[in-house]
Amino acid sequence: MKRILMFGACMLLLAGCAKQLDDIRPKDKISSSAVNEADLSKLTNGVLNRMESLTVSFWCDGDYLGENFTSGPGFDYADCHGEIVATSSSWAKSRWQTGFVALMHINELLKSANAANPDNAATKQAKGTAYFLRAYVYYHLVTRFGNVPILRSPSMDVVPISKEAEVWAFIKEDLLEAEKYLEKVTNVYRPSDEACWALMSKVCLWTGDNANAVKYADMVIDSGFTLGKTSEEYASMFVAGNSSRETVFALANKRSSSFLRIFEKMNDTDASFNYSMAEELRTSLFADSYGTGDIRKDPTYNPAFPVRIIKFPNGGQNMGQFIANDDPSASPIMVFRLADAYLTKAEAQGASAGLATMKTFMTSRYAAVDLPASMDEKEFQNLVLDENNREFYAEGRRWFDIKRTGRTDLYKTWNGRDHLLYWPIPQDEIDLVGEDVYPQNPGYNK
Repeated sequence: MKRILMFGACMLLLAGCAKQLDDIRPKDKISSSAVNEADLSKLTNGVLNRMESLTVSFWCDGDYLGENFTSGPGFDYADCHGEIVATSSSWAKSRWQTGFVALMHINELLKSANAANPDNAATKQAKGTAYFLRAYVYYHLVTRFGNVPILRSPSMDVVPISKEAEVWAFIKEDLLEAEKYLEKVTNVYRPSDEACWALMSKVCLWTGDNANAVKYADMVIDSGFTLGKTSEEYASMFVAGNSSRETVFALANKRSSSFLRIFEKMNDTDASFNYSMAEELRTSLFADSYGTGDIRKDPTYNPAFPVRIIKFPNGGQNMGQFIANDDPSASPIMVFRLADAYLTKAEAQGASAGLATMKTFMTSRYAAVDLPASMDEKEFQNLVLDENNREFYAEGRRWFDIKRTGRTDLYKTWNGRDHLLYWPIPQDEIDLVGEDVYPQNPGYNK
């Protein structure tokens, strides 16, 4: 078998990999065995910094592919689903490579932590962070590709692709390991027990383990976070320097250069941003249904500025901004918040028990809520999907919610292409290692 970088064939030359690794190490070319406690803390920070870039690069996938977006003023897109229809898809290749480069750095962090004093606080934080972030990256990969290689350590060996069920089991395994080393949340910009529970609840939901999805969601709900009840409180989560009590885990996004600005994708000052709200959603997304006076409406979209999505404020009050943001380049990158737990719990409970959960959640999001005493399962699923889209609009969720629930009937341009629910394994990767090692997902032709 060929000896190549195990994380996926053609994504980097070895020299490029080495340079990127040096960039996040506290000292140039320091070996894992020589990392001390101070170095390990810096290395942990470096890997968290890497996660910011990964998260932002993946950010819009769920909304664009989920038909939530149309072209922004600076770009023109045709069939959104066509982005992943070919095995040569640059979209799929980019996400694959970004994910496996991140895993390389995470596994180096874990290797360094395993060689350090196990009783040091820095070692425990490094291990917990590495296990959590590895689970987080694999969550991104498995929900896109399904079958992917499982990389447990740095290596130069080819690692064959594992089945989707094995990948989900590996994610759960890593989250349980992370929980051994992490503590209750004191800083939302660091992985914590609550962050593990938030991700675990979502993993259990995806894998049909509804009882544990409810269990872990309740552990987050009972941890002291609070849902905002005003538009200002909702909007503040996306503003630099906020102290929102809804945030479970976010990436700090504190940089002196190479700024990561989510607003540039959908509300930039130079009017060349990528995405706008899909035209049919401009009136329907926040239309009154089971609630009136949705607090999320005004912070998300201003009809006086129809091409702009204002959810991530950039300080441009002349562009329909709802709330001021004095330092938009340092706005946090939201990963999990309390709403995740409520909506995950409700979906896992189903209509009979989930209506009460939805009422509790929606009471904090609407001026008035009028839910029926009962719903059938499809009506309830529609309610949960609608609330997910209102809550997480422009946060990359819609395509994944539709995939998880199998509700492709909600798409307007799907045309029965169900194989697109699993992205193609990049053909360049297959060509380097062989289809026996990286078999292509069904429905794709070379």
